[in-house]
Amino acid sequence: MTSKTDPRLALSPIQGVCYQPTPSDDTPVPLPKYFDSDYYNSDFSLLWGTSARGRNDLNNLSTNLGVNFVHLYNWSVPPAPGSTPGDYQRDHVPFLNACENEGIKVFVPISNYFLEQINQGNTQVKSQIKSMVTEVYAAGASTKPNGAAIWGIGNEYDLATSFTAADVATAISYLLDAEKGLGVPSSNLLPITSPVSFAVHSIPNAPAISALQTLQQAFTAAGLTSTWDDRFIASVNSFNTGSFLKNYVDTTFPQYFPDLPFFFSEMGINLVPNGYPSTEKDQADYVADQLKNTAPSGNFLGTCVFQFLNQSAVKTGTEATFGAYKYSGNISEYGAIPAGYVPGGGEQYPVDSLTAKDMVASITQAYK
Repeated sequence: MTSKTDPRLALSPIQGVCYQPTPSDDTPVPLPKYFDSDYYNSDFSLLWGTSARGRNDLNNLSTNLGVNFVHLYNWSVPPAPGSTPGDYQRDHVPFLNACENEGIKVFVPISNYFLEQINQGNTQVKSQIKSMVTEVYAAGASTKPNGAAIWGIGNEYDLATSFTAADVATAISYLLDAEKGLGVPSSNLLPITSPVSFAVHSIPNAPAISALQTLQQAFTAAGLTSTWDDRFIASVNSFNTGSFLKNYVDTTFPQYFPDLPFFFSEMGINLVPNGYPSTEKDQADYVADQLKNTAPSGNFLGTCVFQFLNQSAVKTGTEATFGAYKYSGNISEYGAIPAGYVPGGGEQYPVDSLTAKDMVASITQAYK
């Protein structure tokens, strides 16, 4: 068991959601309308901010659902501090400040895209990660960063074909170099994670364990043993039943990593036509049972429900049905990308009205 004074345990309880507020007019890759899925910035503030014209997602999540943590997936390269975003850059400081004001902790992602670029030998990634670190410490290295609570390096490297655990370790090395260059004291350093899938790769009945063991080996090979010991938090994406997850939290994970804090970075279920759950009520009951069986305790820090919104604008079939909310079909307002921005300067995006699914009540009951 990790010492109660371990700073990583300060993240508990994680009462999270995977937050992806995709506008309804977005389009799937390879030609997404907004060039990526980073909406956590000044360009899209009407989705999450407090403007009277906006939807105010963050306040809703915090005040009405009891959410205190958001798992994000895309984080574009930011501009230099105080500068107007250049081409393909996004300013996340307003989002981080808004999360701080709402008491929401942010999983700041260094996405799979950057790991792919590392794997391909792109030497610009180191400076891009430095820009991200500089933005997170916009108020200065001598203070705790607003909003930001943990660095998330990629997602499910163990299922990827275009990057490896070694690339995850390289990205972390770049992160450490950036922190050192900024002079961030140890008291203000954030923990680090890299979510893995729940696949069973080589150890029967122990999903995710071999992927974490391989990741630990990559840390060791890169000279990051102390980072693993002092700052790493394991995160696992699982969609299994509540009883299975309870046994995993209580028995399976501690058997292999007795001193490692961990959390479920994705947890939920999609609708299953002609199966279970086939209705939104059944889906809500399934998630409620997951949440009931995964209360934070000891080294287990909590959960992130996957996910905030049905991704029906960019996905099809069951992949589009995980959300706690869905588009109502009505648009309450339009926001605009600033004129002159590349790409999409002057274009509008819809601020969609959302309909709460039954799952919202399941989350609220567990988190409030």
